[in-house]
Amino acid sequence: MKILLLALFLPLASFAQGTFLFTWHGDSNFFQASFQITMDETLPGSVFNSSLWTNSIQITSLDGLTYRASNQFPAPHISGCFEPLGFTYILADQNTESSLYVTVVPGQGAAINEISNLPNGRHGEYGFWDYEVIPEPSVAALSGLGLLTFIARNYKA
Repeated sequence: MKILLLALFLPLASFAQGTFLFTWHGDSNFFQASFQITMDETLPGSVFNSSLWTNSIQITSLDGLTYRASNQFPAPHISGCFEPLGFTYILADQNTESSLYVTVVPGQGAAINEISNLPNGRHGEYGFWDYEVIPEPSVAALSGLGLLTFIARNYKA
């Protein structure tokens, strides 16, 4: 009985909704950068506009400055779309008066440039973004797990 329930549960888990994690690979390793988008933002013609995207943008430079779109006041200048992948970020660290410009232009490539008064402050690099799907459990999968737990508890009692 338990094996039958498990066999019914596993296909539900495979239909889980996911997010995409993008990671920066620069030619000089000046920056560590990443962001996430939702599955809906990968549809043709969609624009990056979720809070997941805005809150997950994180770029760290050689000086150890970490730029986050969610920390910008009053708001960062960011825009993006998936197909073809293209986006622009202009982020600033107001404490150090540093700024960062990130761009992906379809057909032209990707670049990150920083302007700062800190020791490693004026540099940039070209590179590329890769991505991977991050699966998340679906409501059906979690409900199935709860049902299995309920049945198992009642079966032993």
